[in-house]
Amino acid sequence: MKRWTTAIYAFVVLLVASPLWAAEAEAHEEGPTIKLVYWGINFLILAVGLLYFLRKPVKEFFASRATLIRENIEQARALKANAEKKYQDYENRLKSIEKEMQELIANLKKDGELEKRRMIESAAQQAANLKSNSERVLQQELRKAKEDLKKEAVSLATDLAEDLIRKNVTPEDQGRIVDQYLTKMEKLA
Repeated sequence: MKRWTTAIYAFVVLLVASPLWAAEAEAHEEGPTIKLVYWGINFLILAVGLLYFLRKPVKEFFASRATLIRENIEQARALKANAEKKYQDYENRLKSIEKEMQELIANLKKDGELEKRRMIESAAQQAANLKSNSERVLQQELRKAKEDLKKEAVSLATDLAEDLIRKNVTPEDQGRIVDQYLTKMEKLA
């Protein structure tokens, strides 16, 4: 409905202004004062029409603009208060930063000493384990070497005894050994 009334008002303004435009065309022969009067009337009609039609939108625009500016000012105040609070916090932290740094350095030194002690203890434990393991492996290898030497010695002794027996035992010695063996077996039985 509002659009129709606006359109009707615009049509009326054009109807009122059209005779003025027509009169302006005829006024070329008349003096500049009549032309100036027509322009003034035309401007007055245009200004009144604009004031009438634009009064409410302009009023709403400036009201919304004022509200927006007030909200922006409130937000700026809130941001300023927040920034001042943060500034104060940072200022306090800067004042206490030296103390915090000394505490941090002391804690780091303490942690470093504890870690150093743990590493030394761990290294000592690993060295003891390594020594124990190496002694055990050494004992095993020594036992194995002794057994291998015994086996080798027995093998060499057996080979040597076999060679000596083959060279030195005669068929008569073999008969006598068999007789002695049979005699011992009979006694045992």
